[in-house]
Amino acid sequence: MREQLSFLPTPEFSPLLPPHGSAAEQCLYDLLERDLTQPDWLREGKGWRLAAAVKELGYLGWEPQSIRVMCNEWGRKIARYSLLPKAKQAAYTLRNVGGAANAS
Repeated sequence: MREQLSFLPTPEFSPLLPPHGSAAEQCLYDLLERDLTQPDWLREGKGWRLAAAVKELGYLGWEPQSIRVMCNEWGRKIARYSLLPKAKQAAYTLRNVGGAANAS
């Protein structure tokens, strides 16, 4: 089926900024600096809802990535979240133009 859709243009990568003050906004800014895990967010006092914030970023078009990594602290595998380079570049561009694409 992929061959049948190859004539369609690739959609432009154009994510929206999360609402100001939201967990998704904090998550985006944190992911611009480093990869994140739930224990990281807990240690920083940001709560138990990292996965929900990451999911919201996905809905807004940021395409967050996750891989499963062993967490010795919890004795099981957990998700480690990151952003692709194109997402980081888009965030820097949006921030430099004053957040014109803000989805408040």
